[in-house]
Amino acid sequence: MLSLRLKTIENLVEHGKIIADIGTDHALLPVELVLSGKVKKAYAVDNKNGPFLRAQQYIKASGCETLIEATLSDGLSSVAEDADCWIIAGMGYETATQILDQRPQVQANQQLIIQINHGVDDLRKYLMNNKWQIIDERIVYDAHYYQIIKAIRVDSVVRLRTEDIEYGPMLRKEKSSVFTEYWQFQMQKLKKIVNQLDRGSKRAQQLQKQINSIKNMLNG
Repeated sequence: MLSLRLKTIENLVEHGKIIADIGTDHALLPVELVLSGKVKKAYAVDNKNGPFLRAQQYIKASGCETLIEATLSDGLSSVAEDADCWIIAGMGYETATQILDQRPQVQANQQLIIQINHGVDDLRKYLMNNKWQIIDERIVYDAHYYQIIKAIRVDSVVRLRTEDIEYGPMLRKEKSSVFTEYWQFQMQKLKKIVNQLDRGSKRAQQLQKQINSIKNMLNG
Protein backbone atom coordinates (compact mmCIF):
# COMPACT_ATOMS: atom_id res chain seq x y z
CA MET A 1 0.00 0.00 0.00
CA LEU A 2 1.33 3.42 -0.95
CA SER A 3 1.98 6.13 1.61
CA LEU A 4 -0.04 9.33 1.31
CA ARG A 5 3.00 11.02 -0.26
CA LEU A 6 3.36 8.35 -2.97
CA LYS A 7 -0.41 8.13 -3.46
CA THR A 8 -0.48 11.87 -4.14
CA ILE A 9 2.30 11.47 -6.71
CA GLU A 10 0.40 8.56 -8.27
CA ASN A 11 -2.70 10.77 -8.62
CA LEU A 12 -0.68 13.37 -10.54
CA VAL A 13 0.38 10.84 -13.21
CA GLU A 14 -1.81 11.01 -16.31
CA HIS A 15 -3.33 7.93 -17.93
CA GLY A 16 -1.30 6.38 -20.74
CA LYS A 17 2.06 7.85 -19.75
CA ILE A 18 5.39 6.01 -19.68
CA ILE A 19 7.04 6.86 -16.39
CA ALA A 20 10.62 6.84 -15.16
CA ASP A 21 10.77 6.66 -11.36
CA ILE A 22 14.21 7.90 -10.35
CA GLY A 23 15.39 6.65 -6.95
CA THR A 24 12.65 4.03 -7.02
CA ASP A 25 13.85 2.02 -3.98
CA HIS A 26 11.30 -0.84 -3.76
CA ALA A 27 9.55 0.12 -7.05
CA LEU A 28 6.29 0.54 -5.12
CA LEU A 29 5.07 3.40 -7.30
CA PRO A 30 5.82 1.88 -10.74
CA VAL A 31 4.20 -1.42 -9.72
CA GLU A 32 1.07 0.34 -8.45
CA LEU A 33 0.78 2.41 -11.62
CA VAL A 34 1.22 -0.60 -13.89
CA LEU A 35 -1.15 -2.88 -11.96
CA SER A 36 -3.84 -0.20 -11.98
CA GLY A 37 -3.50 0.12 -15.75
CA LYS A 38 -2.80 3.82 -15.46
CA VAL A 39 0.56 3.71 -17.28
CA LYS A 40 1.64 1.74 -20.34
CA LYS A 41 5.18 1.08 -19.19
CA ALA A 42 7.59 2.09 -16.44
CA TYR A 43 11.28 2.39 -15.71
CA ALA A 44 12.32 1.80 -12.08
CA VAL A 45 15.73 3.42 -11.63
CA ASP A 46 18.07 3.39 -8.66
CA ASN A 47 21.81 3.97 -8.35
CA LYS A 48 22.34 1.73 -5.32
CA ASN A 49 22.59 -2.02 -5.61
CA GLY A 50 20.44 -2.83 -2.56
CA PRO A 51 17.39 -0.80 -3.63
CA PHE A 52 17.85 -1.99 -7.23
CA LEU A 53 17.71 -5.65 -6.14
CA ARG A 54 14.68 -4.99 -3.93
CA ALA A 55 12.96 -3.30 -6.87
CA GLN A 56 13.72 -6.28 -9.14
CA GLN A 57 12.32 -8.72 -6.57
CA TYR A 58 9.13 -6.72 -6.02
CA ILE A 59 8.54 -6.27 -9.75
CA LYS A 60 8.92 -10.02 -10.29
CA ALA A 61 6.71 -10.90 -7.31
CA SER A 62 4.04 -8.58 -8.68
CA GLY A 63 4.17 -10.16 -12.13
CA CYS A 64 5.15 -6.90 -13.85
CA GLU A 65 8.44 -7.88 -15.50
CA THR A 66 7.14 -7.28 -19.02
CA LEU A 67 5.99 -3.73 -18.29
CA ILE A 68 8.56 -2.46 -15.77
CA GLU A 69 12.27 -2.30 -16.52
CA ALA A 70 14.46 -2.09 -13.43
CA THR A 71 17.70 -0.23 -14.07
CA LEU A 72 20.83 0.18 -11.94
CA SER A 73 21.82 3.63 -13.09
CA ASP A 74 22.64 7.15 -11.99
CA GLY A 75 19.58 9.33 -12.46
CA LEU A 76 18.29 9.99 -15.96
CA SER A 77 21.53 9.09 -17.71
CA SER A 78 20.23 5.80 -19.13
CA VAL A 79 16.48 6.37 -19.16
CA ALA A 80 14.97 5.74 -22.60
CA GLU A 81 13.58 8.59 -24.68
CA ASP A 82 10.05 7.16 -24.60
CA ALA A 83 9.64 7.97 -20.89
CA ASP A 84 7.38 11.03 -21.06
CA CYS A 85 6.80 11.48 -17.33
CA TRP A 86 9.78 11.62 -14.98
CA ILE A 87 9.25 11.18 -11.24
CA ILE A 88 11.94 12.42 -8.87
CA ALA A 89 10.91 12.19 -5.22
CA GLY A 90 12.40 12.06 -1.73
CA MET A 91 15.74 13.72 -2.50
CA GLY A 92 17.48 16.96 -1.63
CA TYR A 93 17.55 20.00 -3.89
CA GLU A 94 21.12 19.48 -5.09
CA THR A 95 20.63 15.82 -5.98
CA ALA A 96 17.32 16.43 -7.77
CA THR A 97 18.64 19.31 -9.87
CA GLN A 98 21.83 17.41 -10.72
CA ILE A 99 19.63 14.60 -12.06
CA LEU A 100 17.68 17.06 -14.21
CA ASP A 101 20.90 18.63 -15.45
CA GLN A 102 21.87 15.22 -16.89
CA ARG A 103 19.23 15.75 -19.58
CA PRO A 104 19.47 19.42 -20.65
CA GLN A 105 17.91 18.62 -24.04
CA VAL A 106 14.31 17.84 -23.22
CA GLN A 107 11.46 17.42 -25.66
CA ALA A 108 8.58 19.87 -25.44
CA ASN A 109 5.70 18.64 -23.26
CA GLN A 110 7.94 16.32 -21.24
CA GLN A 111 6.31 15.99 -17.83
CA LEU A 112 8.00 16.04 -14.44
CA ILE A 113 6.62 15.22 -11.01
CA ILE A 114 9.08 16.24 -8.34
CA GLN A 115 9.17 16.30 -4.55
CA ILE A 116 12.23 17.36 -2.59
CA ASN A 117 12.69 17.45 1.16
CA HIS A 118 14.08 20.99 1.48
CA GLY A 119 14.51 24.12 -0.64
CA VAL A 120 11.21 24.02 -2.53
CA ASP A 121 11.44 27.77 -3.26
CA ASP A 122 14.88 27.22 -4.84
CA LEU A 123 13.40 24.34 -6.84
CA ARG A 124 10.63 26.55 -8.24
CA LYS A 125 13.22 29.10 -9.27
CA TYR A 126 15.32 26.37 -10.92
CA LEU A 127 12.31 25.02 -12.81
CA MET A 128 11.40 28.50 -14.02
CA ASN A 129 14.92 29.25 -15.23
CA ASN A 130 15.14 25.89 -17.03
CA LYS A 131 11.85 26.25 -18.94
CA TRP A 132 9.71 24.02 -16.75
CA GLN A 133 6.21 25.43 -16.24
CA ILE A 134 4.44 24.42 -13.03
CA ILE A 135 1.00 23.05 -13.91
CA ASP A 136 -0.05 21.51 -10.58
CA GLU A 137 1.01 21.46 -6.94
CA ARG A 138 -0.03 19.49 -3.88
CA ILE A 139 0.90 19.65 -0.21
CA VAL A 140 0.34 16.73 2.14
CA TYR A 141 1.21 15.81 5.70
CA ASP A 142 2.58 12.27 5.96
CA ALA A 143 4.68 12.31 9.19
CA HIS A 144 6.30 15.38 7.54
CA TYR A 145 5.01 18.11 5.26
CA TYR A 146 5.66 17.42 1.58
CA GLN A 147 5.18 19.78 -1.36
CA ILE A 148 4.80 18.00 -4.69
CA ILE A 149 5.17 19.83 -8.01
CA LYS A 150 4.05 18.79 -11.46
CA ALA A 151 5.67 20.64 -14.36
CA ILE A 152 5.83 20.50 -18.14
CA ARG A 153 8.72 21.49 -20.39
CA VAL A 154 7.94 24.56 -22.50
CA ASP A 155 9.75 26.52 -25.20
CA SER A 156 10.37 29.69 -23.19
CA VAL A 157 10.66 30.76 -19.57
CA VAL A 158 7.35 31.35 -17.77
CA ARG A 159 8.13 33.95 -15.12
CA LEU A 160 6.96 33.47 -11.54
CA ARG A 161 6.31 36.27 -9.09
CA THR A 162 8.35 36.33 -5.88
CA GLU A 163 5.39 35.10 -3.83
CA ASP A 164 4.81 32.27 -6.32
CA ILE A 165 8.39 31.10 -5.88
CA GLU A 166 8.12 31.27 -2.09
CA TYR A 167 4.67 29.78 -1.55
CA GLY A 168 3.73 28.10 -4.85
CA PRO A 169 1.61 29.62 -7.65
CA MET A 170 -1.23 27.14 -7.13
CA LEU A 171 -0.81 26.38 -3.43
CA ARG A 172 -0.99 29.98 -2.28
CA LYS A 173 -4.20 30.56 -4.23
CA GLU A 174 -5.90 27.38 -3.06
CA LYS A 175 -4.79 27.77 0.59
CA SER A 176 -5.78 24.26 1.63
CA SER A 177 -6.00 23.41 5.32
CA VAL A 178 -2.66 21.52 5.13
CA PHE A 179 -1.01 24.48 3.39
CA THR A 180 -2.28 26.86 6.10
CA GLU A 181 -1.15 24.50 8.87
CA TYR A 182 2.31 24.22 7.30
CA TRP A 183 2.87 27.96 7.08
CA GLN A 184 1.46 28.59 10.56
CA PHE A 185 3.94 25.97 11.80
CA GLN A 186 6.79 27.72 9.96
CA MET A 187 5.72 31.08 11.32
CA GLN A 188 5.74 29.79 14.92
CA LYS A 189 9.27 28.40 14.44
CA LEU A 190 10.46 31.78 13.17
CA LYS A 191 8.83 33.59 16.09
CA LYS A 192 10.65 31.35 18.59
CA ILE A 193 13.98 32.19 16.96
CA VAL A 194 13.21 35.93 16.93
CA ASN A 195 12.37 35.81 20.65
CA GLN A 196 15.86 34.48 21.34
CA LEU A 197 17.57 37.27 19.37
CA ASP A 198 18.25 40.93 19.96
CA ARG A 199 15.16 42.50 18.35
CA GLY A 200 17.33 45.21 16.81
CA SER A 201 19.73 42.78 15.14
CA LYS A 202 19.79 42.38 11.38
CA ARG A 203 18.97 38.67 11.71
CA ALA A 204 15.89 39.38 13.85
CA GLN A 205 14.69 42.00 11.39
CA GLN A 206 15.10 39.59 8.47
CA LEU A 207 13.14 36.88 10.26
CA GLN A 208 10.42 39.34 11.26
CA LYS A 209 10.11 40.32 7.62
CA GLN A 210 9.56 36.64 6.74
CA ILE A 211 6.94 36.33 9.48
CA ASN A 212 5.10 39.37 8.16
CA SER A 213 5.26 37.99 4.62
CA ILE A 214 3.72 34.67 5.72
CA LYS A 215 1.03 36.46 7.74
CA ASN A 216 0.11 38.70 4.81
CA MET A 217 0.01 35.73 2.44
CA LEU A 218 -2.27 33.72 4.73
CA ASN A 219 -4.57 36.69 5.30
CA GLY A 220 -4.55 37.81 1.65
